[in-house]
Amino acid sequence: MLKLRPAKSIQGNFSLPVSPDLLFMAALSACAAKRKIRIFGVKESEVINDIRRSIQGHASFELTEDILCISPESDSDPALLLTLPSRLLPYRMIYLFTGLGMGKTVTMAGASQKQLNDFTVQAKRLGIKLEMVSLDELTGLKVKEWSDDSFKKGMVEEEDCAALLSFLLGKRERRSFTINFHLSTPLRQLAQAFGFAINVKSEKNDDPVAQRIKFLQNKKRAGSAQNQISTVQVDFVNSTKADDVLDINIPGDEILAAALISAKCLVPKGNLILSNVALELWASQAISFIRKMGGKFSIQENGKSAFGVRGTVELQKSENSGKKIRCSPLYQFIGQLPSMTIAAAFAKEKEKSVFRNLDGLRAFEPDGIDQLEKCLRPLGVRHGEMPDGIVVEGAREFDGFELTDPLPAHIAVAFCMAGFRCLGETAVPDDSILARWPDFREMINEICEFFNNDHKNA
Repeated sequence: MLKLRPAKSIQGNFSLPVSPDLLFMAALSACAAKRKIRIFGVKESEVINDIRRSIQGHASFELTEDILCISPESDSDPALLLTLPSRLLPYRMIYLFTGLGMGKTVTMAGASQKQLNDFTVQAKRLGIKLEMVSLDELTGLKVKEWSDDSFKKGMVEEEDCAALLSFLLGKRERRSFTINFHLSTPLRQLAQAFGFAINVKSEKNDDPVAQRIKFLQNKKRAGSAQNQISTVQVDFVNSTKADDVLDINIPGDEILAAALISAKCLVPKGNLILSNVALELWASQAISFIRKMGGKFSIQENGKSAFGVRGTVELQKSENSGKKIRCSPLYQFIGQLPSMTIAAAFAKEKEKSVFRNLDGLRAFEPDGIDQLEKCLRPLGVRHGEMPDGIVVEGAREFDGFELTDPLPAHIAVAFCMAGFRCLGETAVPDDSILARWPDFREMINEICEFFNNDHKNA
């Protein structure tokens, strides 16, 4: 159990550790591409060991000091079961469809029957017929039939696009399809790192009838970030890379980045500079939300990783006014959502923030929205529930609180950050936090100055 006291300031320079979620995505992509990869800056942790166990039999896994080498097994049984790590949640859909594309039967410990059903329905929209297979105490999914007629006849929805790209990567296919939103997904940059191609070409059509049809289609997609219809051309067959070892640079953990940025909203004193931050749109949902709330950032690009641009981030000022946000596609928000709700909870008094399009969290076990609400209640946050979301009302001060039930890391770390602003002592279960970030205690003691003239947390 982590016992936290209010922080007087949060300051220093902190380089984010490698994101284990993106590391696993790169590992599965290496298995699909049959490419040996090398990843730098990897530290041993329980979550990294989860990844080791998951790819056992599919690829060799060798971690020496901070260099991880993953070599796909050339004679691996294509029918070998792929079990996804239960502690890696945000990109579970991408992991699943990559494995299905490779012809694997995929199991997910902790996945509810409703979530499995949702994945089956999503696959059907893409022309993929899945069947459920009982394996001891787990249920697995595997492909029974696939026809690409479904997505050839119409536009691919934003919530389904990453699943389709993942499936095509796993199968090593070459295809094209149309979308009417801005394509932002970690797979776009990762494919380029492996030498594959995902190209997006905007379509221009001066026909007034076609424009009217396009307008009506886009009107149905309320909140869409883009009205222009585009063609996505995917080539996962040919690679421009050589056959030697491929160095894959992984950016910092976006869940921890979101938590620390939210903490700076609550404790403005001190200058905290985060480096190795993933700056692509799909990775910076907390930054975008806090910027809408009135936060001002200093952001500097420092180069590219296998997942796009990364750099340093410093929150200079935060007004914290309540805002509405559409959390779509959901997988890009899952890991950062709890930290975003904490920022909203400490917004200006009675300012309301509304988070919509979260209905996919209802399929989690336990229910993802209910689990978040159960943590907000002890904190004392006024909030309301909707079928597909949650409303959070801001307040300036809260007493300390205690959470006792086990929590996934992305929720537990967000409520640790809340403890830095509360007036009394806060206690949060630390099992999942230390499994993901073994040095978490040392980190908060390094960047936080606590009240009572003590620089170390209890």
